[in-house]
Amino acid sequence: MKIVLVEKGGVESGPSERTFEQPTIRIGRDAGNCDIVFSSENYRMVSRNHAELRWRDSSWVLVDNNSSFGTFVNGTRISQPTLISIGSSIQFGANGPLVHVIWIEEAESASNDQFQSSVPPPANPAPPPAPISSRNMETPVKQTPDKRPSARLELIGIQGGPPTEITKDSFWLGRDPQGDIVIEGSAVMVSRAHAEIRYQNGDFVVVDNNSFNGTLVNERRISSETPLYDNDRIQLGRGGPVLKFIAPGRTAPKESEIVGVGNAVPGVPHPASVGSATMVFNMGDVSQVRPGGETGAEQLLMQIGFDGKNELQIGRNESNDISLDGLQISNLHARLRNTGSGVVVEDLNSTNGVYINGERISRRTVSPADAIQIGSFVLKIDEYNNIGVFDTRSKIRIDSIGITKEVRNRAGGGKIRLLDDISLSIKPNEFIGLLGPSGAGKSTYMDALNGMRPPTSGSVLINNQDLYRYLDSLKQSIGYVPQDDIIHRELTVYKTLFYVAKLRLSRDVSKSEIDQIIEEVLDVTGLDERRDVPINELSGGQRKRVSIAVELITKPSIIFLDEPTSGLDPATEEKIMKLFRQIAESGRTVILTTHAMENVRL
Repeated sequence: MKIVLVEKGGVESGPSERTFEQPTIRIGRDAGNCDIVFSSENYRMVSRNHAELRWRDSSWVLVDNNSSFGTFVNGTRISQPTLISIGSSIQFGANGPLVHVIWIEEAESASNDQFQSSVPPPANPAPPPAPISSRNMETPVKQTPDKRPSARLELIGIQGGPPTEITKDSFWLGRDPQGDIVIEGSAVMVSRAHAEIRYQNGDFVVVDNNSFNGTLVNERRISSETPLYDNDRIQLGRGGPVLKFIAPGRTAPKESEIVGVGNAVPGVPHPASVGSATMVFNMGDVSQVRPGGETGAEQLLMQIGFDGKNELQIGRNESNDISLDGLQISNLHARLRNTGSGVVVEDLNSTNGVYINGERISRRTVSPADAIQIGSFVLKIDEYNNIGVFDTRSKIRIDSIGITKEVRNRAGGGKIRLLDDISLSIKPNEFIGLLGPSGAGKSTYMDALNGMRPPTSGSVLINNQDLYRYLDSLKQSIGYVPQDDIIHRELTVYKTLFYVAKLRLSRDVSKSEIDQIIEEVLDVTGLDERRDVPINELSGGQRKRVSIAVELITKPSIIFLDEPTSGLDPATEEKIMKLFRQIAESGRTVILTTHAMENVRL
């Protein structure tokens, strides 16, 4: 019955090498109930009572206790009692802590008919290590690093370039010439130091380096370090270059992507919350179907339950239970409380607020029908108190339905109709031009779409939400560049953007974070070499770029521009239009008015 285990990282107490002789070994975060206890602070993917090792019929079997993030044996997620043996590697949650079986006493072969037998053997069973003396288990056990397995990256769609071997534990991707994979400078959706691939604890992971346009793995935007497996596709910004990760020995766990959980399906029991801040789930289309085809589907980032806690904290800081990236989100933004009679959401004095169904709140009990909005993220709670976190960035659709605008006729009686029953659907990431001669109503229609001037009748829907009903919450996703530049000409470009960041971003954003977003925006708009030049010394085209940079500071999903090329020479106009096209390709919807037909092809 005796079994000897070695824990790899994160155990709160006891030696790293543990010997057990009882018939049941409990593993989890509950120090009062578990025999192997993992730190709640560092290992949130481990449930309170995550799994059990049980002695049955002269064999040890592993049982998952409906844990939130699953239990894996030799890389395969288990769904029923599973036989283990010497050399087995057990992982608690994707990217979670590991336990290795190094010795079993009286491990006679038992009939496997009652157990799952499809788990593959460990790739490299390690010999029993030398005994390790007792120590505080908050300090990870020092392990001899494994030899890095073969892995390489291949640019998809690029001709003539051979795959690049990953030869270091830290491998950088971006436009910086000092990086390991260097993307050409014309790809403005790619940041200079865009993302990093790391080899750590025997795994390859990819981490977005707070890039301006984000990093996607298999078409899902990531918000924290994400495991990489053979044939995974890494995209540097939506619309940017795609790299295939090739590592034949890195096969994805069979259940590494959970499909169909979340979004609170009524009437279907949800025995355990599933999801992780480091996992991206494929939910398909979670929004209502709209007439006309493609929808602005939200992307499910994670789903989490209270898991025995009374409250969950939400914010930008990674120590929160729900960590959301975005500089408009405060470090400690909001709190969810499980009161027994319902879930209460509280705004923790955040800069940009918490909204429920478009209304800013300070404290309110929520129901499954409610949508909680924090920055670009939407949280939904089902009847079992599981919380789904959805990302709306790069997924904004606009529907204009029967827009009509009438104004009083100043020259006489009656009214003048400026807009007459206009209906239009704009899909995510489209580049739209509103064309027409002066006085045709282009700016009037644009202002109806962006919330500046309400129409007389008709509706504007943003992801199926009425713009004017939910304007307070939706305006954080909208950028607007008026025809006339409204920037202080005495300030330098950097100072202009710095003050904008201080006004619009969360007040707890550090100067280093502000400097990083400013550098990204200067890079995207081609102003990096004009950083310290006063606005009044810039050309007309450069001033227009500053106005655009002002709106990009908050990374809006939609950008409206009123006659942005007015007064520019033809060469500068073409450059500005190409910039708008690149911004749209990087994952934003761009809508502009113009009466010039020369650059419609863009």
